[in-house]
Amino acid sequence: MLGTNATAYDLRFRFLDIPVRIHPLFWMVTAFMGWQDHNMPFVALWILCVLVSILVHEYGHGLMARHFGGSPSIVLYGLGGLCISPAERTPAQRLAVLFSGPGAGFVLLGLVMVITTAIWGITPYEHVAMMRYTLGLGGDEESVLRAFFRIPNVPLRLCYDFLVQINLFWGLVNLLPIYPLDGGQATQVVMSQLDRRHGARRSHIVSFVTAGVLAVGSFVYTRMMHNRDDYFLLIFFGMLALLNYQMLQAYHVAHSYGLDSSDDYWRR
Repeated sequence: MLGTNATAYDLRFRFLDIPVRIHPLFWMVTAFMGWQDHNMPFVALWILCVLVSILVHEYGHGLMARHFGGSPSIVLYGLGGLCISPAERTPAQRLAVLFSGPGAGFVLLGLVMVITTAIWGITPYEHVAMMRYTLGLGGDEESVLRAFFRIPNVPLRLCYDFLVQINLFWGLVNLLPIYPLDGGQATQVVMSQLDRRHGARRSHIVSFVTAGVLAVGSFVYTRMMHNRDDYFLLIFFGMLALLNYQMLQAYHVAHSYGLDSSDDYWRR
C-alpha cells in the first residue's frame, strides 16, 4: 500500500509501549488534503489535528489488541493509519479490536465537546448543529457561527472544526461495510461466521457494490453543488471499489485452481 514500506526518513517513536512509525508520505498526503491558498498555518493545524486523530484511532485498535495478548505496532502512511498485530483471535475479539478504533475517535470527539463546553460555554445544541453541518444534514448555521465565535481565536476555532470533521465524518465513513475499512473488515468477520466457505468473498461483493454506489453518489453530489474541484470522495470510494473488484478476481482465480476461499484458509 501507499507508503507502508520503511524508509530512512520515517519518524519513529514508542508511546504506551506501542511502537509507531510515520512514513514521509503521511505528511505529504495530509498536507495536500488540507492545502488552501498557500495558508501554511492553516495547513499546519490541519496536519496536527489529523495526526492526533489518527493516532488516537490506531491506539484504540492497538490497546485492545494488546489486551487480547497481541504485540501491536502502528504505521501512519500515505492513505492513513494501520495497526499491525498478528495473533490468533476469536471472532468476538477481532470485532472488539476493529470497533475500538472508531470508538476511540468518538471518545476524542466527545472529549473535545466537553472541553469546549467547559471553557467557552458551547451548548449541546450548538455541538449538534455543528455535527449536522459537518455531515451535510443542514445544521443551523447561526448556531454553528455562535459556537465558532464563542472560541476566542482563529487557530482554536479551526482545531475545533477540524477535530469534529475528522472524528465524526471520517469515523462514520470508517464504519461503512467497505473493505479494508474497519466496517468492511467487521462485515467480513460476521459473514465468514455465517458462511465459512463463501462469506469472505461475499463480503467483498458487499464492499464493491457499496463503494461503487458511493463513488457515483459522490460524483453526482459534487456536480449538483457545482464544486468541481472537490472529487476526493469520488476518488476515495472509486479506489476502494477497484480494490474490492481485484480481491474478487483473486478469489475467482483461487477457486479456478481448486483452492478454498473461506476466510480462514490462509491460517491452515
